Amino acid sequence: MNFIASRRRLRGRLDNTIRTLCPLIEGEVLKRAWVKRSEYELRRELVGCILGSQVRHEMAVAATENLEYTNLLTDTRWYRRRDISFESDVLMVLEGRAVRVRHLGRYRFPRVRAKQLAKVRDALSQVPLTNRLANDHAPTELRKKLIEQIPGLGPKQASMFLRNSGRSYDLAILDTHVLRYIDMRGLLPLAKARINTVRGYEAAERIVVEYAGTLGYPVGYLDWAIWATMKAARELAT
Repeated sequence: MNFIASRRRLRGRLDNTIRTLCPLIEGEVLKRAWVKRSEYELRRELVGCILGSQVRHEMAVAATENLEYTNLLTDTRWYRRRDISFESDVLMVLEGRAVRVRHLGRYRFPRVRAKQLAKVRDALSQVPLTNRLANDHAPTELRKKLIEQIPGLGPKQASMFLRNSGRSYDLAILDTHVLRYIDMRGLLPLAKARINTVRGYEAAERIVVEYAGTLGYPVGYLDWAIWATMKAARELAT
């Protein structure tokens, strides 16, 4: 009984924090709504989302900043049709072998991500991100196109890119923190969350979108608030 009461109190505190954060996030979004992103900024955001798959947020940020610091995200390296050293240069940075970087340490999946980023570079040299985002497709359709056309991009990373780039706040980023929260709220058990396919992802996403609607905010604001709250709660507990 004490465990149940304690769990309810915890959920209540988390709910209150999330509800408090949503309007603050809305304010920040509105402040930068008018900002037009350059191809470089969009590319950097996409790389950060790709590197954020299955690793801690801090590791993804450090790896992205290292690639930026070593000039591996520049237009010169990404617009050039043939760049045979690009993958090996990225690998050197991700493996922690580069001499001049901002952060020391090795990225978790250096070879896989170096190969993936080389393929992404080839795709974007054909059709830049500014062109891909310029159409008027609905967010879910645009996400599907990005998944189909950008090598290795999954629904979570595509959704995160579209949100962080300001293109849409109507897509959910179903990471571990968000999935744990909706499980705790009884909305969707973790065991039933099948998010590895687009169909399964969209099914889970609809549940979070409906819940966001009850709070009066787009799902992009809600899952951002959930992520920040659950991440902080987990760090305090360790």
